[in-house]
Amino acid sequence: MNFDEEIKKVLKDGELVIGKKRVKKGLLRGDVKMVIVASTAPIEMKEDLKRYSDLSKIPYYEYQGNPKELGYVCAKPFPISSLAIVKEGNSKILQLK
Repeated sequence: MNFDEEIKKVLKDGELVIGKKRVKKGLLRGDVKMVIVASTAPIEMKEDLKRYSDLSKIPYYEYQGNPKELGYVCAKPFPISSLAIVKEGNSKILQLK
């Protein structure tokens, strides 16, 4: 399964949130289905989101790239260190666990 293609499907007919604060808020409310963090994101942020996703029993995936690459995959002109899938749409991204 190609991660980049699955993210594009989510962008097309699903829903995601971007940024540590929004991801953390979604984890606390139980609104998200999966958390994705860039591998070169700050360690404190990765540990924090990993802890919350473990407590919420929500899958955590570490994207093997930097925030700039993750931003490019999400068709954004800025770096993205973390995002969460709210609705997966027609993608199979939740199978990445």
